[in-house]
Amino acid sequence: MDWLNKRGFVWKPEKYRVLFVKYLTIDAGIYDVEDMCFGPCLVSIIPPLPPGDWNKGHITRNTSDGRPHFAEATNAPLLGVTHLWHPLQIDHLELCMGQKLRSNVYEATCPRFNTTIIAKFARFAWEIPQLNAETSAYEWIENQQIGPGFLGHLSEEGRVIGFIMERITDARHATPEDLPLCQLALLKLHKLGIRHGDLNKHNILILDGKATLLDFDHSTPCHDPKALDEEFSTLQKELCETSGRGGTIVHSNAV
Repeated sequence: MDWLNKRGFVWKPEKYRVLFVKYLTIDAGIYDVEDMCFGPCLVSIIPPLPPGDWNKGHITRNTSDGRPHFAEATNAPLLGVTHLWHPLQIDHLELCMGQKLRSNVYEATCPRFNTTIIAKFARFAWEIPQLNAETSAYEWIENQQIGPGFLGHLSEEGRVIGFIMERITDARHATPEDLPLCQLALLKLHKLGIRHGDLNKHNILILDGKATLLDFDHSTPCHDPKALDEEFSTLQKELCETSGRGGTIVHSNAV
């Protein structure tokens, strides 16, 4: 077995390469955290895979000798995004993942596109509702020039696990000086009756005199003017935030 990615195992003998999807639950304390976070190492120490057609396995300690073993291997239905509105659906195997931007967000390339794109997908079942909500939000703002272009749904063995979107190149995160641009973008969203729900400067990109909003997984329909006004009034404070909330803290070496 050659390596393990977030979606399955790759067995690479001399002449064959076979990819299949397996999701593993491993009891706490069985392996070191560093081993769990490094695919090649994890592949080398997990027990032999059970035979048969299964997609969910549970590794625990054997009560007789204390060694890790598969206590269960089942073929169970997996949750997926249910709000499908875009005509294009792309299998994740078509993507070549590049730089990791966040825990479940990657730059990627795909033969269907002549430029780098962004892939956002659920790694765990609890992330599916968030992706479902964000997928809905992108339909609400389609063609409104508020967020990145939504390019299609991302699937895995038939179920939808996320989406792909436009990569905005050479952009930067918003600063307090960009307040007027950010207000214009947020007003567009509010005029559609949508509350963003997660405003912070890391969720706003600035390019060529325009602000683009990101991360709509907490966005909801809202027709309460007071609630929208409250969100609008927090914008200036969020642009001045220095804690790093919502992004990466940049430490300065200046004295």
